Amino acid sequence: MTIKVGDKLPDGTLWELPVEYTHGCPTGPDAVKISEATKGKRIVIFGVPGAYTRT
Repeated sequence: MTIKVGDKLPDGTLWELPVEYTHGCPTGPDAVKISEATKGKRIVIFGVPGAYTRT
């Protein structure tokens, strides 16, 4: 998929863990809709090779 300047991100759901997770922690991840999180904002997308992978 090619992304160009001015394109909109496809809508979807991301999951965010708002606190540091510890064993037995009652707090679970919160659903975040991409459309709501990016509404009225400019977004920059960049990529970084994973650790121990060929670049």
